[in-house]
Amino acid sequence: MAKWFFEPGHTAAEFRARHMMVTWVRGHFKNVRGSLTFDPDKPLDTSTEVTIDAGGIWTGEPQRDEHLRSADFLDVEKHPTITFRGRKVELIGAEEAKFHGDLTIRGVTKPVSL
Repeated sequence: MAKWFFEPGHTAAEFRARHMMVTWVRGHFKNVRGSLTFDPDKPLDTSTEVTIDAGGIWTGEPQRDEHLRSADFLDVEKHPTITFRGRKVELIGAEEAKFHGDLTIRGVTKPVSL
């Protein structure tokens, strides 16, 4: 079993969100830390834990980024991190998989698939 560590300088979490039902806003978080545990002989036992610095959001528009950091959205003063705990893996191809786990944003945890 091997364990990899995500480093902020080499890892990013990217997103896109609808804006006014017309276009997409894309952005990313650069300060991502965590680990991935993987055994090629037992790929279904793979797990991951990721912590993202919510204040590091970047969409290319400084005013929008400040608004996203505010209590209207991420509320980074009260909730400085976003976490993902992947506990179940679904193989969807020879080199592709989907993680099922828990995503916590603003202190609210919901199940998601990535």
